[in-house]
Amino acid sequence: MELRGLGDIIVSSRPYGEYTAMFGLTDDEVLAGPVLDCPGGAGPFGAEVRARGGEAVSVDPAYAQPPGELVARARVEFDRGIRYLEQNRDSYVWTFFSSADDLRRRRMAALEDFARDFAGPDDRYVVASLPGLPFADGAFRLVLSGYLLFAYPDHLDEAAHEVALRELLRVARDEVRVFPLIDTAYVRYPAIDDLRRRLGEDGVDSEVRRVDYEFQRGGDEVLVLRPG
Repeated sequence: MELRGLGDIIVSSRPYGEYTAMFGLTDDEVLAGPVLDCPGGAGPFGAEVRARGGEAVSVDPAYAQPPGELVARARVEFDRGIRYLEQNRDSYVWTFFSSADDLRRRRMAALEDFARDFAGPDDRYVVASLPGLPFADGAFRLVLSGYLLFAYPDHLDEAAHEVALRELLRVARDEVRVFPLIDTAYVRYPAIDDLRRRLGEDGVDSEVRRVDYEFQRGGDEVLVLRPG
């Protein structure tokens, strides 16, 4: 079967400023307490939070790879993403990034920042994957999940999404934020309202919030969940 959109899940790297923009976060919110980045990919978000005096943990099954192999993989998968972008150029908004060259420069710089900080699994970079996170209930004030849930139309069904969201909520004290709500074929996740309704039956408060960031056309919404 041919996979829709980008296809297989990639390990990506995004700079700190892109991360805060896509989740609609201020620096004060990021630094207010422990943050979990799930999946963290090959991004420097956690390192940047710690450099600013905050607490952050990144979790990803990819952290089981040796550092050099993971960084090389991220470069290869970035090139695959660029090829897909060039084939679908009209589906992107060039405001946050001014051009494909600007995108490459900033995301490759982010990957180099990650490479300098990542030396293998430790208490900052944890090898794990949804829906089984090795953290206590409410361990993090804020939990972020970018470009996994809702993003890959052929990899996670509705039941898997619900289980994953419940696990993110379990380890969150205040909020979970998930971005984007469209997949890599640029289609908004059709079951988002059903998921919100079922979570709401267990006391989870949720909202879909527009953010001042749009790269994929139509990808300017973040799901905000608050544990019951």
